[in-house]
Amino acid sequence: MPTGVWCASGRRWAISLVGTAFWLATAVYGQAPPAPYLRTPSTQQLEWHRLEYYAFMHFGPNTFTDEEWGRSQSLPDVFAPTALDTDQWAKSFDDAGMVGMILTAKHHDGMALWDTNTTTYKIGNGKWAKDRVAKGLNADVVQLAAASAKKYGIKFGIYLSPWDIHRDPAMPKPNLTGTIYDEPQIFGDSTPGDYNEFYAQQLTELVTLRLSDGSPVELSEVWLDGASGSDTVQTFNWTDFRDIIREYQPGAIMWGHQGVDARWVGNEDGVTVPTNWHTISRTQDEPRYSGDELQTGVRDGTYWTPAEADARLRGGWFYHSNDKPKTVDALMSMYLQSVGRSVNLLLDVPPDTTGQLDKGDMDVLLQFKAQRDTFLNRAILKPGSPVSASSVRGGNDTLYGPGNVLDGNHDTYWAVHSDETTGSLEIGLGGNYTVDAFITQEHIALGQRIGGYVIDALVNDTYKTVVRGTSLGYKRIDRLDTPVETSQIRFRVTQANATPLINSFQVLGARNSSI
Repeated sequence: MPTGVWCASGRRWAISLVGTAFWLATAVYGQAPPAPYLRTPSTQQLEWHRLEYYAFMHFGPNTFTDEEWGRSQSLPDVFAPTALDTDQWAKSFDDAGMVGMILTAKHHDGMALWDTNTTTYKIGNGKWAKDRVAKGLNADVVQLAAASAKKYGIKFGIYLSPWDIHRDPAMPKPNLTGTIYDEPQIFGDSTPGDYNEFYAQQLTELVTLRLSDGSPVELSEVWLDGASGSDTVQTFNWTDFRDIIREYQPGAIMWGHQGVDARWVGNEDGVTVPTNWHTISRTQDEPRYSGDELQTGVRDGTYWTPAEADARLRGGWFYHSNDKPKTVDALMSMYLQSVGRSVNLLLDVPPDTTGQLDKGDMDVLLQFKAQRDTFLNRAILKPGSPVSASSVRGGNDTLYGPGNVLDGNHDTYWAVHSDETTGSLEIGLGGNYTVDAFITQEHIALGQRIGGYVIDALVNDTYKTVVRGTSLGYKRIDRLDTPVETSQIRFRVTQANATPLINSFQVLGARNSSI
């Protein structure tokens, strides 16, 4: 194989090699690799899909005023956690199997949790923060949380509310009159001043945030909430906001009502409907989809904008002492209707007035992890389990064979011939099992193609259909209402708009005892 210094001619030689390899694969095996189908996820979107389950954290003045939207416009002194411990947050989430956390750096009330230069309305001007600084301690909650996330190896994201009550002239602020927090009311298209510029400055501060050691904070997601409780009309410059995020945090997902990178699921219950497409055909700048439309998405849509399901562990987004956490069974049901339907689950777990996560909340999350692990860690199929396919693309078992669905590799898949849009797999379980669930993953790196699938179980020498599904997507977890005893499973793609590609297939259950 030629060696040498990389240069322009080397690039041409590399391109030539790729072309030759592509030609050889076609010549030897008869069919070229599948081409991407319409919209495909970016690298960061594909990585985001694989996160699946992580924490939302609503924390701020509302925690101490027993509010949700901060209409009281209290002074920064109200923010006074008695035992703030961001390490406890990150470790608790890691222990609970949550791979990241997204913190409300500024909620609708407008009070900033970081040391911003854009407003006096920040926790840094309150007594709690001043006392910490006087003791040589850090009072920048966003910076502290980012450092803790890094310490425990979980992802970190921020929520920055576009609607800002503190700057909205339609929202009364009697507590702030005549104080340093009585700031210009610039929210709204008809107000003097440029709120978009103000918001862009806050966003820039956050996406360029550094830890106390000077290292940059890496954000996994930036959450731009679309909610507003005001009649004030403010047109947001989403394009500028997107460009700021792309420039300073190119790996971050930008979440909005309908994108850019991820969309709202259409409700705040942590669930979606059975049919869910990863694409839609509108951007943040266009008329809003309804909640029902966002749940379903648009098949073969213009943009790859997958849904994220946000939900509350408690009754409210912020901590309220009279709220109780959901039950473990309720969380498991939520998980199966979100992650189990190809949608990431963002579960809100708010710190209490001490600045720590409630022990009762964490007990529930740990119990939920235990139940989830018990359910999922019952895989019957192993690499090398006997599996056959209705066809294999070009007869190339190495690249496209049915064994690829069992190898645990994100980059491999089973594919049928290029002129086929349906196909099936048959898998022997190696004995008699009681089966109650299936996990199937489409190879979405090349697009979402499948619009119908069926799973059959062999019962008394005859296949019995136990699952009928529509859209497949990143991951489907199909749990049976009634378990079935079987020794063989058949998976069928019944409809696809292009050659179907299956990345993974798994059967969950337990081996039957011999009599």
